[in-house]
Amino acid sequence: MLRTLILLSSVAILSTWAVKCKYDNQDLDNNQIIVVQNAFRIKCLTEDNGSWKTEIVGCVAPDGTEIDAGQKKEVGDKVHECVKTEGGQVSLKESKGRLAACPGGQKNGEEWQEKSFKFRCGDGGVVKFIACVGQDGSVINSGETGKIGGFDVKCLQHANGTITMQAANDPKSYECKAKDGSMKKNGEEYIEGNFVRKCADYGQGKIIGCYAESVGNTIGVNQNVTSGDVIYSCKQDGSSYSFKTYNLKAN
Repeated sequence: MLRTLILLSSVAILSTWAVKCKYDNQDLDNNQIIVVQNAFRIKCLTEDNGSWKTEIVGCVAPDGTEIDAGQKKEVGDKVHECVKTEGGQVSLKESKGRLAACPGGQKNGEEWQEKSFKFRCGDGGVVKFIACVGQDGSVINSGETGKIGGFDVKCLQHANGTITMQAANDPKSYECKAKDGSMKKNGEEYIEGNFVRKCADYGQGKIIGCYAESVGNTIGVNQNVTSGDVIYSCKQDGSSYSFKTYNLKAN
């Protein structure tokens, strides 16, 4: 927020008899200073030849802090500046100070997390993006590459302000590690116990069906296949998979 109050240039008067300044129906002594509009400091200056003038010498912040013309002061979480032009025009400007809070109410230096991103309240109430956070709690500083869930991930804030967590390498370049220790290429299918997996992006072996030695083909997820007197059932329930057999022959 920027707030500005303005007072016009000072006035000079020549008189052969006046030894006091006159301002807004007030008589002022030489070097006397008064506050006008609750924002500006006016000083009376008289000369031996009888001339006098009033001059704007400073401003006053809302809390009463005095600021000389051409100077600025930080008061609490705001900066007040007393600006004076060559023409004598004076303005009191207010802007955010170094310790100003951020739009969300966070204090200067305070850190917080929104979803997968971490921020800090910087000087002047400016929100600073500082890091990406993985579901496992892993933290990658802005502009750096680190591991989240075993994968190389780059944390970036782009010029337009958007923030991304993206794979540092081609997702298809990762291999899958089977339980027997062998490595499988992206797209390759392999058997682990009674389940058939396919090596997907980022080296994740996803279950695509079930395996039974007596059945020639992969049993699809949520499918039943009968071979001889046995029903083979491959089921998915949420993130869990199961493989069951049922004997049709009565005992």
